[in-house]
Amino acid sequence: MPSSLYETNVLNQPSEWRRILNTPLPLGVNELTSKKKIIFVGIGSSYWAARFAEFLWREYSTQPYVDVTSVQSYDFVRTKYFTSTNDIVAVFSHRGTKTFSVHALEFAKRCGATTILITGIGSPNHDAVTDFRIETCAQENSGAFTVSLTSAVVRVIQWLGSLFDTNLSERFKEWIRNIELLFKVQVPKFLTNLVIIGDLIREVIAHEVSLKISETCYLPVRSFGLEEFLHGPRVTLDKQSSLVAFTSISEPRRKDVIRYAEAVGSEVINIDERSFKTAEKEFAWLAQLVWGQQLALELSKKLNINPDTVRGDKSPYREARNLLTS
Repeated sequence: MPSSLYETNVLNQPSEWRRILNTPLPLGVNELTSKKKIIFVGIGSSYWAARFAEFLWREYSTQPYVDVTSVQSYDFVRTKYFTSTNDIVAVFSHRGTKTFSVHALEFAKRCGATTILITGIGSPNHDAVTDFRIETCAQENSGAFTVSLTSAVVRVIQWLGSLFDTNLSERFKEWIRNIELLFKVQVPKFLTNLVIIGDLIREVIAHEVSLKISETCYLPVRSFGLEEFLHGPRVTLDKQSSLVAFTSISEPRRKDVIRYAEAVGSEVINIDERSFKTAEKEFAWLAQLVWGQQLALELSKKLNINPDTVRGDKSPYREARNLLTS
């Protein structure tokens, strides 16, 4: 029986993914192929959803002339990104209440861009500044978001499938049927010197898993892209550190980072496509993400921390959080 709302949400993800794939996208969203630029925007886990969307769009789009990027909502608003009537601005916001994400919609609308809000069921509508609303899942009941992120990513897969690859959604459904997403997770030995890295789309996983561990376990975990890590931060590894590497067996540099970490005596936990019992590798990155979500869960159990509260049940953190604006 699940020990927390967080655990329930993690385990229920495949059923939510199936439901979403059987829920049509809004009418007209597939008619935006004439646009020249797509900007995916978000903050926190929603920013990592935006980064996933950027990688997936580059992978599956058959429109090479379309410029695709992802931006933090704070940066998008404060630095006034250039947008025009030729652009799509897609904002990820599960709650639909974050100040800068809402401001991003408002700014994009003023510039004449087509605006899309990818959000949870029951969030505010923002109809005046939103051309298309794409709903994901019900509002999360745990402070550390999981299913809302993956549901948003599944919506992107569905959208790409409807635009460019008619078999993409079916391949994803088949992968869900075959993958076992309850993993045996190896818990790192050195929790106060924990480093997580990833290559390409797996760098996004490294950052999101780092965020989940910080939120659920309050550990000062660090995360990097693989090449960024080798460029300098590698020197922080020693015999009292653990390295979790989300890699692909097709990436040659993975061997370099593993050899380096092992040479300095660091614990290495390498999670690649071979870590999962399925012959289909196309969506292995999503299994890696769920593995990381489950790592955060196992760490919270080991440390006897409730992963749902994000320290909202503790003073002075509760009082301090009340001082923050959304």
